[in-house]
Amino acid sequence: MFPQQHFKLKLSHQAILLAMVSAAYPVTGYCIVAGRADFVIGEVVAVAPDGIQRPLAKGAVINAGDAINTAAGARAQIRFSDGGYVSLQPGSQFRVDEYQYENKTDGKEKGFFSLLKGGLRAITGAIGRTNRDTYRVATQAATIGIRGTGYNAVQEGEGLLVNVGEGAISLTNNAGTLVVTSGEAAYVADFNTAPEFTFQKPSTPPAGFLKPLDEYFSEAEQRDATGGLAILPVALISGPGYVLANAYRYDSCEDGCIDLWSYTADVTATFSSTSQLIQYDGAEGGALGTASVSFSATDGIIGWGRWNGGITDENYPYPHPMHLTNGDTGDTFHYVVGLPTPQADIDAMSNITATYSLLGGTLPTGDGFEGGVGTLNGGSLTAYFGSRTVDVGLQIAFPAAGSYDITATGMDINSGSTFSGSGTATGSGYCSEGCYANVAGFFAGANASRAGVAYSFDDPYSSGNVAGVAAFTKSAAGPDGIDPNMY
Repeated sequence: MFPQQHFKLKLSHQAILLAMVSAAYPVTGYCIVAGRADFVIGEVVAVAPDGIQRPLAKGAVINAGDAINTAAGARAQIRFSDGGYVSLQPGSQFRVDEYQYENKTDGKEKGFFSLLKGGLRAITGAIGRTNRDTYRVATQAATIGIRGTGYNAVQEGEGLLVNVGEGAISLTNNAGTLVVTSGEAAYVADFNTAPEFTFQKPSTPPAGFLKPLDEYFSEAEQRDATGGLAILPVALISGPGYVLANAYRYDSCEDGCIDLWSYTADVTATFSSTSQLIQYDGAEGGALGTASVSFSATDGIIGWGRWNGGITDENYPYPHPMHLTNGDTGDTFHYVVGLPTPQADIDAMSNITATYSLLGGTLPTGDGFEGGVGTLNGGSLTAYFGSRTVDVGLQIAFPAAGSYDITATGMDINSGSTFSGSGTATGSGYCSEGCYANVAGFFAGANASRAGVAYSFDDPYSSGNVAGVAAFTKSAAGPDGIDPNMY
């Protein structure tokens, strides 16, 4: 008697839950793999259209039709096959209503979702980039559409609060449509009330890293690597089509003959489960080998890090490995990597001047008498897409050697998204009048939303051979600070 009563009560509770998360499902047609779980913390379950629940673990498949529920204190990050992702905060319910993507944007792609409860942070992928109507997120207060973007959204009772980090979104309901652009926030009271701008922004924990900073960075790199900006560690997907900017100093033959380079290359990139670059094919360097990744970070669009402490594997077409055996005191391979901005996006911005702020970077390394590990203290980048030139400025310092200003102006944007040129590193001593510097970089993401830069120079009397990389995010564009190509 008692076991039977317990079963009935449990079934009734489940029926209520499934009524909330399974409404409006067709009974067939949900066999399409939409993505996978990149990170899962706490109790997270996926509910299939037939009501069957399964615990969600890292790497688990998410199918079209699945609803993902995060319990109190739990979080989940879903990476979709088009390169987009959604990070769900605790106490959320998110459903993949319809999904289709076959590695091309021909109008048949589709990403329709519902935020039933709680909040999320999203960065969109290929779906919606070309055909805006192929992406939407339904909520009880408004439907979210995109213009190629990253945004936060939280449901508050019947209301919806959003803010946009990059690009723009549209909020549409029975009372009209409001376009919310980068840096703006908006609130919708219910589906019959017009969306309106607000100064309040949603709280979507975690505000930055999913785990404590010390699980990602050393104490020194916590102070410097992100410039105070918390970056959500989302995954980069292994595959072809990446562009890589390198800066490295190493003894190529272990004979005291030092190579110092900064360059860009098109590569096939292989990443670990935590988005650390561990191999790249098609350019000098190859696989990690016995070296280690001493630092890495990413925001899902661009990633950066450094290798040291060992010998990389040999890799075609360059047969020799890199000897990084001196670690932080000298031989280090710095990288910044991302999917390049499409040529069509670069061409479309011919009337745009864009400014970029520092997103993060590696700690610069030097091998001189007063070298070692330094700090990246600031940086800026300006892209003149009309004249196809780029100006870069960086500020670094070493504990004993002092500070340097690295500047490179008028670098040509090559066919595609890359740029390179010479610059100067001005500091004390030998570099008081400027040392020759190599600078190379690229634009990543839709509408050149990110930029990566690698730099190197030699100050023989103090910090020695210096190398490092930096990542930038677009902060303004156009004569009035607005980029019309983003909307």
